[in-house]
Amino acid sequence: MSSNKQFSDGHALERYIESLVRFGIPESLIYFDVESGISDSRTGFNAVLDLVRSGQVATVVIPNFDRLTRSPLQWEQTRELFTKYGVQIKFLEDGDLDLTSPDGLFTGRIKAALAAQVRDRIRSHSLAGHAKHRERKEPYRPIFGYIKIDGVIVPNQGRYPHSRLTYFDVARKLVDIFLDARILSETLQVFKMRFYMHPASYNGKIHLKCPSSSTGLRRWLLNAQLRGKLQYLSFGYKTPQLIVDGQHQSLITDDEWLDIKSIFDTNNVRKRINPTHLINPLTGIAKCQNCGGAMSQRTGYKRISGEYAIRLLVCRNARSRNGNCKPEYARGYGVTIELAEQAIRDKLIEKAQQIASKVPLVNKIINPEITELRQSIRMLEAINDADLLEVIERKKTRLHLLIQTEEIKTVESGERRNLLVSVSHSSFWEGMSPGDRNQVYQELVSAVWCDRGKLTVVTNL
Repeated sequence: MSSNKQFSDGHALERYIESLVRFGIPESLIYFDVESGISDSRTGFNAVLDLVRSGQVATVVIPNFDRLTRSPLQWEQTRELFTKYGVQIKFLEDGDLDLTSPDGLFTGRIKAALAAQVRDRIRSHSLAGHAKHRERKEPYRPIFGYIKIDGVIVPNQGRYPHSRLTYFDVARKLVDIFLDARILSETLQVFKMRFYMHPASYNGKIHLKCPSSSTGLRRWLLNAQLRGKLQYLSFGYKTPQLIVDGQHQSLITDDEWLDIKSIFDTNNVRKRINPTHLINPLTGIAKCQNCGGAMSQRTGYKRISGEYAIRLLVCRNARSRNGNCKPEYARGYGVTIELAEQAIRDKLIEKAQQIASKVPLVNKIINPEITELRQSIRMLEAINDADLLEVIERKKTRLHLLIQTEEIKTVESGERRNLLVSVSHSSFWEGMSPGDRNQVYQELVSAVWCDRGKLTVVTNL
């Protein structure tokens, strides 16, 4: 069993596997985990225990004791299971261990206690190290688009491979692509068409690699370094991640950060909310300006009709006291759900009036990249060189995808505008359920940011 750092470095885990192979164990029978030695959810560890319970194992060979467990309780449970099924344990560094003799019991308990002590010491040193980083406001490692020079995070001005742009410029392009596509998978697809992607086997520094998976891209976009801040690790679910102001240049603005956060929150809500069971029409819409968390409703007494007399919007994190938000955001400051809904409708009416006064869609601006690609294709075709056929085909594919994307956006924009015209009439909302209203809000509104009585409505238009 190895930690994530040991796995990423590779040396420790590889050394353990090599020692087991040299001992004569086939790789197909070697089990390992990239988790803490005290976890009960380790896949490899539990697979070994399942084999023991099935009676298929006579001996378990382990490099050394702390690779099995660092928990005295877990050791006692494992020892009892091995004893019950007559399984022997052999440690490559320490030899055999008799689980039934008094000396074997004593030795195993001592080793478990020592392993736990080492675990606690490592954790203590790690916490102290993180605390020093936080106190000194020292950054950990840079993310894509940045580099650390003399302990300071700065924009990476090195030239990005196969382009005339810097790493910092390409990182900015990646943000623009996401804000335009609003979908992680589509963002990566477009980025790969425009820019070089380091292969998975690339052995360079991690911060030089652009995120290549949806999960990696999401983590990168949510990293506080992009906002000119520094973030420090949290330890467990009850310990909030610490974010402090940094000294480096930000890559995104505060408004862009709110937009990015809203995109992720909206996508998550759409996946998990059943509109028919919704009682809060602002679910997934109302957000806390301080922590970015969801605002929940705090209700008063019920009337005879079954309706609540008052429903205030308060920060869920502040109410749960998980440390992710300040206690004062647990108050409603008089902002009711009805007041927030009215603010949304006022904003949508204002937006509808602005759009109505603008030039019709006939004069819309064409994506400059489409024009550039068309010109480039014409120039290359005029050269009439067979060696350029592959390049021309790639450009035509890119042009086709861009045109399709623009057409989809035009249709979606037209549908949203038609919906916007409808919602500007008060009769539109009559008889609508909370779930129906929520769906309309999800379509037209990115978020309603709540800040101690102040409301800021951000639309999708």
